[in-house]
Amino acid sequence: RAAVARVTAPATLDAALRDWAARFGERQAVIGGDARLSFAALDGAADAWAAALHGAGLRRGAHVALLGANHPAWLAAAFGVWRAGATLVPVSTFATARELDDILAHADAEAALVQPRMGERDLAATVAALPCAARLRRVWSLADPPAPAAAPPASPARADDIACILYTSGTTGTAKGVMLSHRAILATVAPTVERGGLTPDDRLLTTLPLFWVAGLVIRALPTLASGCALLTLETFSPAAAIAVLRDQRPTALHLRPPQVGQLLAHAQFDAALLAGIRRGGGRVAWFAPHLDPERVRLITGYGMTETAGYVTALDWRDAAEVRATRIGTPLPGVELRIVEGEVRVRAPGLFSGYYKHAPGTDLDADGFFRTGDIGALDADGAFHFSGRSKDLLRVKGINVSPVEVESVLGAHPAVDSVYVVGLPPDGLEQEVVALVVTRDAAPLPEAALRAHAATALSHYKRPARYLSITRAEVPLGATTKPQRAALAALATSRLRG
Repeated sequence: RAAVARVTAPATLDAALRDWAARFGERQAVIGGDARLSFAALDGAADAWAAALHGAGLRRGAHVALLGANHPAWLAAAFGVWRAGATLVPVSTFATARELDDILAHADAEAALVQPRMGERDLAATVAALPCAARLRRVWSLADPPAPAAAPPASPARADDIACILYTSGTTGTAKGVMLSHRAILATVAPTVERGGLTPDDRLLTTLPLFWVAGLVIRALPTLASGCALLTLETFSPAAAIAVLRDQRPTALHLRPPQVGQLLAHAQFDAALLAGIRRGGGRVAWFAPHLDPERVRLITGYGMTETAGYVTALDWRDAAEVRATRIGTPLPGVELRIVEGEVRVRAPGLFSGYYKHAPGTDLDADGFFRTGDIGALDADGAFHFSGRSKDLLRVKGINVSPVEVESVLGAHPAVDSVYVVGLPPDGLEQEVVALVVTRDAAPLPEAALRAHAATALSHYKRPARYLSITRAEVPLGATTKPQRAALAALATSRLRG
């Protein structure tokens, strides 16, 4: 087998692609459906998009939104934005029209690159109907890429320029735009490559969305930097994953935990489909008994958007028992402090701030990011995660703000007040539960609330359970603020009863 790729240190993401294209040439870079791009072709497609953006008057620092599913066209457009010196604003395809408009308006997006359709959804029509659409200088279709550039454009991007603004749920209910520089992203890509153990001979299937830090910085970019082919699915289904496993025979994979269960439970699943797997992300135990923990070396870790991915990570060379239970040691240059149990991080991948927030927001006096997480370092330097101290919920691996869900549900005319909690309260994966006080003590209109949530909230933010409570049952603290821990206990008691 080929050796693990030696990673150079380009200053910007567009320069990184130039380097990968020079080293890996006609090897397959990204495959999705009937589309595939070699490293050289991906580099050429980035040139074409950069020339088109520049021709439309978009200059260094312009904010360009990208709305689309995992596909070679998404990565071609993203690298084109970076090569033009612009800032990429990836947008979740899970976003409702309300969420999409809020993000594009807050990000001051000047242009958008949009996948026309995704299944039955007309994304192009959705964007065109947004109140903020009139402020977009240009909207391009990912299905109609620009013609090849006459000559490779010189990128004006610099290492400390903002490469991405990634929106993540905040405790206030308003999404925060996390600004990540080229330097920060690349600072985590290189050690992630080393710890992942992928080679140019590998082919990795991923279902992590490219519009999240996990899909882009933890998974896609390190995979490409390894010279490994990236296999994508536009929309996950067990049948679609089985088709890729059968037809493409990947040697590595990275699925989200719920998707693993769905895959293994599918009638068409055959253990032989996993016979070639040797690397990737997650835990071998998720696939039990179909993967051998000695032969198959998956890694996972601890990180967040504000740190451009991993803060700690396992190494593919770690012993099986370590990979089964730990979440790794800090990446090179990462400093961890535990202050009264809270994890604080200072690292090469640290974000440049929240867009339109005061500089230094959520940093302490020494420049450490206050994560709001509870954890500890043991004598061997390994990190142990214990839970969250902030109000954010963790649903399907995604942060969800209870305040945002409460704001949406509270706008329904039948609701007097609503309180959202995650169950189990101390779980790494939670279920969203809404406790609702109705106006005039009327019966809980659950069907109407579910329909209302469906119009305004991404699917993972919508409550799985609705419980009716009275105003007298709301637990209040000394300052009359509702107590979330007591609300979670009340919800648990009701559901058990």
